Amino acid sequence: MRIQHNIAALNSYRNLTGNNNAVAKNLEKLSSGYRINRAGDDAAGLAISEKMRAQITGLNTAQKNAQDGVSLVQTAEGALTEVHSMLNRMVELADQSANGTYDNPVDRANLQKEIASLKDEIDRIADSTNFNGINLLDGSLSTTKLDLAAGTLGGQATTVKEIPATGTTSGIAGHDKAAIGEHTLTVEYADENGTLHKVDVKYKIDTADDKGKAIDAILKAVSQNDTLSSVFNITKDADSVNFESKVTGSKGAKVVNVSTTDATSKMDADKAIDGENAKVQTQGAGAKIAEGDTITLNGKTYEFVKDASTEPTKKGATAVVVGADNNATLGNLNKALESAGIKAEYNTNDIVFSATKNGAGLTLQIGDTSADFNQMTVSVGDMHTAALGIADIDISTQAGAKAAVDKIKSAINSVSSTRGDLGAIQNRLEHTINNLSVTAENMTAAESRIRDVDMANEMMAYTKNNILVQSSQAMLAQANQLPQGVLQLLQ
Repeated sequence: MRIQHNIAALNSYRNLTGNNNAVAKNLEKLSSGYRINRAGDDAAGLAISEKMRAQITGLNTAQKNAQDGVSLVQTAEGALTEVHSMLNRMVELADQSANGTYDNPVDRANLQKEIASLKDEIDRIADSTNFNGINLLDGSLSTTKLDLAAGTLGGQATTVKEIPATGTTSGIAGHDKAAIGEHTLTVEYADENGTLHKVDVKYKIDTADDKGKAIDAILKAVSQNDTLSSVFNITKDADSVNFESKVTGSKGAKVVNVSTTDATSKMDADKAIDGENAKVQTQGAGAKIAEGDTITLNGKTYEFVKDASTEPTKKGATAVVVGADNNATLGNLNKALESAGIKAEYNTNDIVFSATKNGAGLTLQIGDTSADFNQMTVSVGDMHTAALGIADIDISTQAGAKAAVDKIKSAINSVSSTRGDLGAIQNRLEHTINNLSVTAENMTAAESRIRDVDMANEMMAYTKNNILVQSSQAMLAQANQLPQGVLQLLQ
């Protein structure tokens, strides 16, 4: 029998301490509702849970973004409903004025007054319709469509060649004298809105005076930078690291300056190439544009005629006078295309069409990552009367009224097409919202299984550990009494 060390008491105390800790953890989980309250509870589970939480937050925010997009589209579409109503009224007035029973010029002048008033209101709606300060119908969100159909040019049938948009390209020249050690590269770039940004990246060079190694090191560093890799497609060649804007067209992002701590990297002027908007081109045209040739662009037909007094043979077509040569004819075509924001140029005998008033569109973030497929561009055309081709209609004469009918119906078709596009965008956004909702729900369920506590199971554990605490306390008391037996030997 020993009195210096009470091993039974020590054992009981150790178990009591462990049981107290277990009860404390049970209480913490039961009171917080979480199975993981600190990294020590489940390090791997915590890491997975936090990653899932970030994705869930992104998905929920993307839902709100898409809902805002639906509201914006509905605002634009609601305004176009009124534009449609006014265009229908204008058709009615033009048909009325085209009737021969109105012989008195005063009658048609009064009809023209209402036409003028309706045109003013269409222009006012185009100027004033906005969502959160963003103008919707004034053409600033127009990414001009270039939907060219097969036709005839120079007396020959033509096909269509699409020329995709390209992104602005910038280059960083490699080190001429690469020094061993760590370097800091500062990249300054302008985004598609012209706003300047500055990003610092660090890279390390292990071999001196080796341009290839330096380029590899720079490429690795900038590719791993989230900001730069989200804005540019980054590649390399033998002499430089190249940045191509992910936003294609003339308004893409571009690198404007680079610098390093040792001043051995610089802009590569030879790699600076401006981006270009998308284009379409006819293919197979004859040598000279002839009378009767047609071009159909964005659903509107342009027919080449002999002179200004010649009416197009195709109903609703816009007449373009054939000039003394192809250049003169192209000038007449460009006048007809001006209101649509499109420019025509020659490529040998074929004609290349490009946008002249290409807006940036409105990009919606409808996903939880910065990937291109999680962005959606909303484009709304210019709804001013000039863009619709009805700015100059005059029904104060019978001939003018006849000509106005076709122009107004063409404008109605244009507005209908825009409303159809907006409706398709709205339906797509609503499907996106549903998909995001389902994904967020399932991700939340998965995160809950990792992070949340099972209250029933934890209550069972708490009850068990609470009984063990009481039992440990009782046994500790009993163990503390054991050395009392030594006193019997001392009597």
